[in-house]
Amino acid sequence: KRAGGVGPLTVVGGLPLFLRTVLTLQRAGVEKIVVMAGAEEPELTRLLRDDPRVTVAVRWHPVREFPPDDHRTWAALAHEANGPCLIVGAQMVMARPLIEALGREAEADPRALTVVCDGRATEIAVLPPSLMSVSAAIKGEGPPIRVLLGRAQARGRVTAVETSAQSFCWCLHVHDAAAAKAAEQMLFQSLRGQYEGFVDTYFNRAVSAQLSRIFLALRFSPNAVTMVATAIGVLAAATFSAGSYAAGIVGALLFQLAAIVDCCDGEVARLTFTESPFGEQLDIMTDNIVHMAIFAGIGWGAFVAQGGWQSAAPRPWLPLALGGAAVFANAMSLWLVTRTKAIRNRQGWHNPEQAARVEFILKNMASRDFSVILLFFAAIGKLNWFLWMTAIGA
Repeated sequence: KRAGGVGPLTVVGGLPLFLRTVLTLQRAGVEKIVVMAGAEEPELTRLLRDDPRVTVAVRWHPVREFPPDDHRTWAALAHEANGPCLIVGAQMVMARPLIEALGREAEADPRALTVVCDGRATEIAVLPPSLMSVSAAIKGEGPPIRVLLGRAQARGRVTAVETSAQSFCWCLHVHDAAAAKAAEQMLFQSLRGQYEGFVDTYFNRAVSAQLSRIFLALRFSPNAVTMVATAIGVLAAATFSAGSYAAGIVGALLFQLAAIVDCCDGEVARLTFTESPFGEQLDIMTDNIVHMAIFAGIGWGAFVAQGGWQSAAPRPWLPLALGGAAVFANAMSLWLVTRTKAIRNRQGWHNPEQAARVEFILKNMASRDFSVILLFFAAIGKLNWFLWMTAIGA
């Protein structure tokens, strides 16, 4: 039912609430979904039918034929069930780990009755089919499931799971516009990548969330966002190659913008359930193309700034050599990261200590924190120092 102007078709984080719920359950391993739909059933049906992301089996039970306040509806659902049933409100935004955790608990004890509370009301419950086969005795007391939950809670037979915004297992009931905004904020907070540095975590993500909202409104695909970030990064490299102080400042600012937009492709992908191996590989490749272009642009700019081949410097070719060394090292690090991920996905690591070392290396090699260092050296007019540091450090 629509509440406070918010319904199952309300868009939160780039997707209608109903579609987000279906895709979240699908990602969490739910194999079959039964939808008890009201007047919006035709729109909801079309929403799923036209979306290639939806692969889970969906059955429709119109409320005009299966009223939720009729005990026979729940008896029919119980007859269809092969195991514990997850019941989710129509206007919930939830974290996938929460659904996965509930699934593990249901597998451990199929007769358990578990409810999830988001601080407002019980909106998610895991019920054994035997409990759903209710009798006519409770007819007239309200929705049978809520009546049974109340009775079970009074007898101490219910396990309550409290969720919070600070945990990975969270859920929010979207009952009005303010709750929709809060749910979207929670979704963005859950998007932190695996290999992020300090600057990404505490600066880039704060800005990228605003840009991602724009990309979502414009219906940009994640790969399109990747190409926008790449174009800005290549433009930054071309700006650096001019060799002037102003060009260094503008180039560093453009590169920082590219790093921010580069956060957006992953945010858009995860928010809209459009992640793909190709998109991940495209992101890695374009990131490194931008980095190599930046190093080459700074090297050429430093070469131009000292007067080129007509420079009185004893080794006028040195900036080009330093830029080339940085580009070569970046190419080698790309190979190493790609190779390491392939090994991890194929066979894993021999022990936890080795895994921890590799994860530490990957995090630091994939970090974009050097964008701020680059901006600092551009501000003091010492990009050649950055070139030395990059060539040696890389």
